[in-house]
Amino acid sequence: MTALLRRIDDQPLDATTKGVPLASGSIRLGDIGRQGWNVARGDMMLPLLVLRDSPLRNNLEVMKRFAEHHHVSLAPHGKSSFCPQLYRDQVEIGGSWGITAATVQQAALVAASGISNILIANEIVGRANVEQLVALRHAWPDAKIYHLVDSVGAMAQLSTHGGALLAPGERFQVLLEVGFPGGRAGVRKREDGIAMVRALAERREQFDFAGLECYEGLVSAPTPEATLKEVDRLLDLAAELYFHAYRSGAFGGREETILTAGGSAYYDRVVERFREAQSVPGTRIVLRGGSCLTYDHGFYQQHLAELDARGGLDMPGGRVKALETFTPALELWAAVVSMQDPGVAVMNMGIRDLPYDLGYPVPLRQYRDGKLLRDLRGRGQAFSVPKSNDQHCYMTYPEGADLEVGDLVAFGISHPCTAFDKWDVVYRVDDTFNITAAVKTFF
Repeated sequence: MTALLRRIDDQPLDATTKGVPLASGSIRLGDIGRQGWNVARGDMMLPLLVLRDSPLRNNLEVMKRFAEHHHVSLAPHGKSSFCPQLYRDQVEIGGSWGITAATVQQAALVAASGISNILIANEIVGRANVEQLVALRHAWPDAKIYHLVDSVGAMAQLSTHGGALLAPGERFQVLLEVGFPGGRAGVRKREDGIAMVRALAERREQFDFAGLECYEGLVSAPTPEATLKEVDRLLDLAAELYFHAYRSGAFGGREETILTAGGSAYYDRVVERFREAQSVPGTRIVLRGGSCLTYDHGFYQQHLAELDARGGLDMPGGRVKALETFTPALELWAAVVSMQDPGVAVMNMGIRDLPYDLGYPVPLRQYRDGKLLRDLRGRGQAFSVPKSNDQHCYMTYPEGADLEVGDLVAFGISHPCTAFDKWDVVYRVDDTFNITAAVKTFF
């Protein structure tokens, strides 16, 4: 256990932490699973974000088997949870080779979590950022920290602000980013990519050109078929430039080079389009999907349905349905506080607690007096959340529904990233909703 993880376990929790039922005094975060608290029984203050242990472990093991079957590595986006304890689960249970960060600050947290391979999926610019990048490498010399460049200007930022800080023989470990028109960063055209490969090869004394990167998750077209075509186009461009870099000797004789893409929706296409690149000696294909850790009941559920429409997951033993293989692991629990308007139950959670950027939560189950009363799924749109305020949301329900003030409702969420970032502490639960542990986020 690293010093950071020990500090997290020792952190005191009290009534100022969402969910903790302590009017006075405090408790170590590491001891929260020993209190005998149960969510369905009403022991915790609501609202509450819970992480279900069994689905979490299942998702980690599924992705591990998928990666092993396709001979690829995993470096999931750490920004999805921004949680060191879950990084350790992703490595120790899920077999992840590394963790991906989006910023130098995030990379520092990943390094302090004891992760030895770190991908910063971003260009690093600005004096303070570059200086901290070099300092981070010196603070964690055993960690390999890779980051992106997509222009001579990005290379110049590293040289100008950090070149003089590098130790003798030390170089920036960089990946060339490949993008698409209308996207974020990354070279768009083959000729621009070839020019950047040349520029990196010519600056070998300061840049350790370690591979290529792209991110297909933002590709969008009017139909799923058109989107898939554009995803393949991006992946093919990255693979083509990777082959060019290898054949031109731009990697400088590295024993291992990286080709990586990273979302939680199209990794089936990544392994397919990058398969030929595995013929290059020393190639490590890296998948970076972060939401595979928990998935959800909304945005990513739709993506899993689309993956199934493409043939499902190619796993050991044959193809399986992704929707049946992965299990959503995050739930939000809230209580009915008012029912003044017909067909509307006001719940004691709002946009301070729930993700809403890619859809509102989905009502799943109803509890009363500690017992499951009914499953709310499979009822069309009869139970739904159409809107939310800061601390309340509105759940519509059908006429005649057995619903009372004080009833508890478990909701599925849409978009794990913006669920985690609203909670300083997330509570792990077993299959009967006993609190088994707590994890700390650093958003």
